[in-house]
Amino acid sequence: MESWTGRQDELTRLAGKQLFFVGGAPRSGTTWLQQMLDCHPDVSCQGEGLFWNQIALPLETMMAQRSQALEAKNAGIFRHTGGYPLPQPDDTEFLIGTAILLALRQQTAGRRCLAVGEKTPENVFFFPRLKRLFPGAKLIAIARDPRDVLTSAWHFFHKPVPGEDDVAARKAFIRSALPSLGEGARAMIALGEAHPADYMMVTYEGLQQSPAAMLAQLFRFLGVSDRNEVVVDCLARTSFSALTGGRPAGVAQNGSFFRKGTVGDWTSTLTPEMNAMVLHDLGWMFPHFGWVA
Repeated sequence: MESWTGRQDELTRLAGKQLFFVGGAPRSGTTWLQQMLDCHPDVSCQGEGLFWNQIALPLETMMAQRSQALEAKNAGIFRHTGGYPLPQPDDTEFLIGTAILLALRQQTAGRRCLAVGEKTPENVFFFPRLKRLFPGAKLIAIARDPRDVLTSAWHFFHKPVPGEDDVAARKAFIRSALPSLGEGARAMIALGEAHPADYMMVTYEGLQQSPAAMLAQLFRFLGVSDRNEVVVDCLARTSFSALTGGRPAGVAQNGSFFRKGTVGDWTSTLTPEMNAMVLHDLGWMFPHFGWVA
């Protein structure tokens, strides 16, 4: 086992780098964005670390249980001697931050990166806490026309049931997803208002329309080189064809993680009634993110 102090020193150095987190709705392009960033020679960005669900929440539960157990001991066996000190709220945060840094350290695998990040869609909800743990951290959020998000999610997640009413199933799927899509979009907007200097929002459509300009801007945001040859190489290695083993964008493969890679495909899946459902609940998003209803 490595020396404890040596590892702590390494985590301290890692915490001094430009840490960042990527988030957005599932099926909105978060993985594509993460892979583009990870291709930069001075950037490490992988996903999904699941820091919220698999680190923060279990540690909160564990520390709460420990406090309860100590309180019971202190009130019983040790009531005359004062018992053992209870964990402080900051102890949980310290453990969460340390666990995240350990994961990021393993992720870099010895690479001398200037910027180290992680992608989990739920980071748009977890970022306020990440920002308290790592004050210099930045967030990159990606948004996509919710109709295309729903279309991609339907073809990726839905498992047909023999005899089901396909239209009714699609409508039920959309209805169940609308609240979380709205909540996520509002969270992204609020983060941009709260942390304007440490927040960058991109759209899937913008990355499709002007990939080189958007990626160069992202690299500048992270403080790494935006040289044209670096940008071109990153885009080439993460093109739709490269990520699918040769399948060109526009050729759909339902069930594939990278399904079609186009903008506006929702018209192939959503009926006018379904489109109206989306616009009724999420139409407020379109002017903010620049989409055409």
